[in-house]
This record gives sequence, C-alpha cells and structure tokens, in this order.
Amino acid sequence: MAKLDQKRTTLFAALASAAVVGIAWATDALRRDKAQRQIHRTLVDLLLNALTADDPVTARHSRRVADLSYALAESCGMDSRELSTLRVAALLHDMGKIDDRFFYIIHSRKPLSPEQRNEIKTHPHTSAHILEPMEPLHPGIQGIVSSHHECWDGSGYPRGLDHEGIPLAARIIAVADAFDAMTQPRSYKEPLSIEEALDKLSEGTGKQFDPALVRQVENPEVLSRWIEVARRGLEDERHHLAHPSPAEAVHEVAGAESE
Repeated sequence: MAKLDQKRTTLFAALASAAVVGIAWATDALRRDKAQRQIHRTLVDLLLNALTADDPVTARHSRRVADLSYALAESCGMDSRELSTLRVAALLHDMGKIDDRFFYIIHSRKPLSPEQRNEIKTHPHTSAHILEPMEPLHPGIQGIVSSHHECWDGSGYPRGLDHEGIPLAARIIAVADAFDAMTQPRSYKEPLSIEEALDKLSEGTGKQFDPALVRQVENPEVLSRWIEVARRGLEDERHHLAHPSPAEAVHEVAGAESE
C-alpha cells in the first residue's frame, strides 16, 4: 500500500510539474504571439505613415476603406486570417502612389491626360511589388492589391481580369474605395449623399462591381456600419477642410497650380 501511495504521489507530482511547464509554455507562446502581432501592427503603421506622411487625406481615406471593406468581408463569411489579410491590403492598397511622380496627378483638379492615365494605372503593380515581403504573413496580398482596379466586366486594369478571376478581397476593396470617394468632400467637390452613392454603386453593378457585393452592402447590418463610417468621415473631412494641416495646405497649392 505504501508503495502504491508513493507511486500515486510521484504520478501526481509529475502531472503537476507537467501542468506547470505546460502553463509556462502556453504563457510564453501567448506572450511571443502577442509580441509578433504588435510588431506586425507596427510594420503596417510604418508603411501607412510612409505612404501618407505628406498626404493626410489619403491616410484618412485608407483607414475608412479598411473599415468599410472589413464590414463587408465579415458579412461575406471570411475567416479571421482572410479578414486580417484583407484589412492590411485595404490599408495599403495605394502603396504604389508613394512615388513622387504621382503627386500632381493625384491632386490635380484638371482631367487627366492620356499619358497621366497610363501613368496612374501602374500604381497597383507597384503597390504589389512593394508589399512582396508581406506575402508570407498574408498569402495572396499581392494579388489583392494588384487587382483592386479590375472591373467585374473585364474593363479594369492592369490585367483586364473579370468576374471570379478577380480576388474576392480586391472586389470588396473596389466597392468600398468607390463608396468612400463618393461620400467624402474635397476642396474641389461636394460629396454625394449616402443614398446617391448607393445608387451609383447600383449603376455600376455588373460593370465595375460584383453584383453580389453591391447587394450585400444593402444588408441592414452592413449598411448601418457603412453609414457610420461615412458620417464619421464626413465630420473629419469637413473639419480638416476648415482647419487644414500644413501638408493639406500644400495639396491645395498643388491643386491650384495644376489648373
């Protein structure tokens, strides 16, 4: 009996030790995972800051597009890994515009020349190239970013992809990008109302946009989140138009000089 009790005591001690080691390992793994996620968020923030250092308008636009895209993607049933990749892609989809040659094109108030249009069409490919080191962390991010100006009917760029040949995340970003552009004011234009913007999305159904995604925007849960993002953005943009930062004032001068 004494030997049995000793074996039990030894077994319990071993199990207790294993539990302590397991808890310590799990705690350490959790700590390392948290640290890795923090490093990843910092990297994304650094890239976004590099893109928008002299362009706070684009910074705000990118964050809204990410919020809009996430809400729509979540309603489409994307899993957490896909959602993470989509959000990073939405934040950095215009990374290629960091090139100085795009500055006056982006902020011009005049219609673009054919040469400028051809030039601006290179930015999705450039964005994808810049984000190549992130591909192991976010598989497919290059394809998403390079395709966010493709159209459902094949009339987009840079490769003329169509229908499901365009990554779902890119199709989502395209709808969100257009909605934000329409619903936010700029110094040279007034925004469309949310209702007008939704009508424009409907007009683009089957041409520029995936019909299923445009219908999904009208889902009450998605629409309420989109309205919230648009209204919050409207307040921010109105405020910054009334009280421009030095960088935004530079954009105003650049826009006036291009006229």
